[in-house]
Amino acid sequence: MAKKTIGIYSVLESTPNYKVEDLYLIVDSNNIVFSVKNKKTNQYSAFEHFANNGENTGWHQLVAYLQNNSKLIQGIFDNIYFVWNSPRFVLTKKLVKEDTLLYQQELNLVHGASNEEELYLTPFDEQFMLVFSVPDALSTLLSRSFPTGKWHHYTAFVLATAAENQVLVHLFENNYCIRIVKEGKTQLINYYPIEGNDQNCFNILNACTNSNIDTNLATIKVWGYSNLQHEFINTIAPYFKAGEIMEAPGTGVTASLNSNYPQHIYSTYFIF
Repeated sequence: MAKKTIGIYSVLESTPNYKVEDLYLIVDSNNIVFSVKNKKTNQYSAFEHFANNGENTGWHQLVAYLQNNSKLIQGIFDNIYFVWNSPRFVLTKKLVKEDTLLYQQELNLVHGASNEEELYLTPFDEQFMLVFSVPDALSTLLSRSFPTGKWHHYTAFVLATAAENQVLVHLFENNYCIRIVKEGKTQLINYYPIEGNDQNCFNILNACTNSNIDTNLATIKVWGYSNLQHEFINTIAPYFKAGEIMEAPGTGVTASLNSNYPQHIYSTYFIF
């Protein structure tokens, strides 16, 4: 059975002739999140989170549930971003001559072949290409409700965050995305499953070692932190020069997160 875990709203301003809000639809294997941002005010104006629970898996029941329970699904938006939050991606060197087949082969080499998925390519800087694929079944389901939606990968927005010597950690229900930046250049971006406290700490420190970054000179920034679920963040923080728990913006609709939810828990959905 699917459920709606949170819904916060303000009055949306968009009309068919005056579209000022963008919708970011963040999707993973078990969750769909609506994050609406007003481009005129640069503030978030609505937020909904839908999740599978119990033995329910897949997107069919989840999409069916939100069609009847979302206050935003019939909204008017300018741009609609489908944001695929999945470990199945690679950041690779851009080919001199774009060859979709070679990018597909590299993705399959890293993550294994997967049938019935469509490949997407997103340039990053002048040297790199972000390569990912989206299941056809998911794309079909969402396109029925949002025909103008375009696919992006969550890491594209993580990569857009300016950083110098930092380790950026974005926490989710079952995994986390880590990006390591040294002297302004991305050394690593990857997903890891959330496991035991020791294993989580080892994965982060090992990634730093492999990226040749001195944690004593680096800052760690964490999005989506909960002190009840992420003890390993407290364990690993002393290894770094400084640490910061990132919060959702304190303006717009996200300010109301303070009343029932600590802002930092949902901050990972407000990086756009």
